[in-house]
Amino acid sequence: MTKVPWEDIEAAARDVDAGKVQGFAIDESPRPAQKLFTQQTIIIAGVVAVVAIIAIVAMFFASRSNRPEVSSQIATKVPERVVVASLETAVPTAETSEEPAPTATKIPPTPTRKPSPEPTPVPTVQPTNTPAVEPTAEPTDEPVVEPSVTAEPTVLYPDGARLELAYDANSFYLYNPSTTRIRVTPLTFEALDAAGRPLIFGLAGDRWTQFYSFIDGSACNGIEPFGVEGPYLRPQYCRSYNATITPTKNGDELFWIEREGVVEFRVLWNGEEVARCPLGTNTCELFVPAP
Repeated sequence: MTKVPWEDIEAAARDVDAGKVQGFAIDESPRPAQKLFTQQTIIIAGVVAVVAIIAIVAMFFASRSNRPEVSSQIATKVPERVVVASLETAVPTAETSEEPAPTATKIPPTPTRKPSPEPTPVPTVQPTNTPAVEPTAEPTDEPVVEPSVTAEPTVLYPDGARLELAYDANSFYLYNPSTTRIRVTPLTFEALDAAGRPLIFGLAGDRWTQFYSFIDGSACNGIEPFGVEGPYLRPQYCRSYNATITPTKNGDELFWIEREGVVEFRVLWNGEEVARCPLGTNTCELFVPAP
């Protein structure tokens, strides 16, 4: 800021007091307008005017001296902003994306093909004219047809009590046509092969005796396998049933049905054969000791 020339102001005031302003003498002759003012008032007014002029001049120079500073500040601040902006924009560009380094791919070696050995030429043998031998007809053995075994009645107790059997592919029934009850525990049924040998298919009479050991007169004991497709036979003369069992379909207890290797079945009483019966849908009778 410009310094105010106070010394010049004081000198000018002294000159006014002496009656000189810039080398001119003050006309002290009385005028009509100056009669109202005293000499002291004129001096004060002059000092105030000089001070005002000096202040205006000082403010003018002060305002001019401040303009370069503002322009210089603007000039100095603008580059800083530019530099900062350039640095801020330069930071992202400085970052580099890391790309994975290419890995070398191993290429398996191509197998070399070995030349295949050339086949050794084999000399061709010329066929010789050999007379063909005509085959002689050999006699073939004729198949031996075994006679089918027919069920022969076995009557061990001709004067005993008679029992009847009725059966088909789905069920089997033991009927007592008499009026006397008969114990069924001694009975046994066995399937036989063509040679008359017993097979694994069979049933013991005590299978009916879980709740009752006898078969009453005009009553039946039944075997009705579980899971058969057709209906059960159930003869009309079976007015009542003392016992009925339900073994599994095609189980070992189904001794009377037709199957491979089975030709007939037999009935035993206490281990002795008392009857032989055919397979399939049929009937059969037997005699057991009278009670």
